[in-house]
Amino acid sequence: MIRKLSVILISAVAVLSCSGKGGQGTDDKTPEPYITSISTEYGGKAVAGKPVTLNGLNFSPVPAENKVLYGVGLDAVSLPVSESSEDHLVFTAPSLDVLTLRIRVSVRGKESNFVTLEFITAPEDPEDPWSDTPTLQLPGAVTKQIVPGVEWTSFHGKWEGQVRNINIVRTTLNEHNSLGIYYNYSTEGLKNLDQKCLYLDAVAGTNGPMACCHFVRVDGVDKRAANQQDPWIVNCAITIDDGVPDIVKVEDNYGAKRLTSKNVGCAGPLLVWEGKVQDYPAWNNEAFLITTHPRTAIGFSKDRKTVIQVAVDGRWTSTNTEKRAIGMSTPMLGKLMMGLGCYKAMNFDGGGGTAMYVYGEGDGGIVNHPCDNNDWDHPQASLRATGNAVYIKSDLKGKTQ
Repeated sequence: MIRKLSVILISAVAVLSCSGKGGQGTDDKTPEPYITSISTEYGGKAVAGKPVTLNGLNFSPVPAENKVLYGVGLDAVSLPVSESSEDHLVFTAPSLDVLTLRIRVSVRGKESNFVTLEFITAPEDPEDPWSDTPTLQLPGAVTKQIVPGVEWTSFHGKWEGQVRNINIVRTTLNEHNSLGIYYNYSTEGLKNLDQKCLYLDAVAGTNGPMACCHFVRVDGVDKRAANQQDPWIVNCAITIDDGVPDIVKVEDNYGAKRLTSKNVGCAGPLLVWEGKVQDYPAWNNEAFLITTHPRTAIGFSKDRKTVIQVAVDGRWTSTNTEKRAIGMSTPMLGKLMMGLGCYKAMNFDGGGGTAMYVYGEGDGGIVNHPCDNNDWDHPQASLRATGNAVYIKSDLKGKTQ
């Protein structure tokens, strides 16, 4: 019987590629990859079926161009890479009936040194790993109260082995604080997120579903028509009825349109469902899911009284770590959202559209670093137009706390 196993790095020894330098199909100008270390969420050990991060040099930022290999010649087995940059890549630990395994990385025909992995029996997963009390640690994060019940947390530093820039707004919904969806993609002066939030007198907000791709309904009026889209970006929807939000599964935009809720925003992929991070093995080669893009997400506690809004910056590759942010794949984003206490969570529009507004902070309220601007700033004047704002209103705004 194949045993569930976990792995720990034993050694990394530089060896010549078994294909040899200058082999057929090899680009001699491509530097050789090199593995320096391994990191996992289990303190240096990895569980079979869970992510393993290889740190090193000269990997490709395109996941599909990297291969984690074990075995040689015709017997070589390739493990798919789910996330990568020049100095790290992530793959899933295999389940094998062996005690050790020698692996290497191949990048565009160039192979790295071998590393030897030792397998140990995997710890059993808890029956219900979800907790509405945040379990995620972001060392050095700074949290500030915007109004009672609304907190903004900013983080720039290493998480999961890479430099990330993460902004989080956590809101307690009550008689003072409410969540809403707003749509306007055509009116001059209301196209950008900051303009929408100022118009709405909001205390916080993010961009929401993509204006071109997702069905949207606001206050019972369909604002964006249903249309055919790729399944992983239209498999869930945020709903708000009588001030109570939820995330529901849908099969597509047309399924979202059939919902009876007064406020609906279709998007995807679904990140966390009933306390479990979602996986999409059939789509594991889709660049949308596995590439480290800037991301925007929303999630709720189990009682739906706490809203967690997140903006993750990416595409910032400066050698200055103070101006660097790698972004996230959707599996990594799901892990982040569950760690923040989300019982359900979903992905919104991302990329250059990722933006977060916080009243009185940043540049005109924009607190993250949108990547369409080449400067590491909060470019109020150069935000990408967004059709939707998912925003927080509070009647405590401006009052003495």
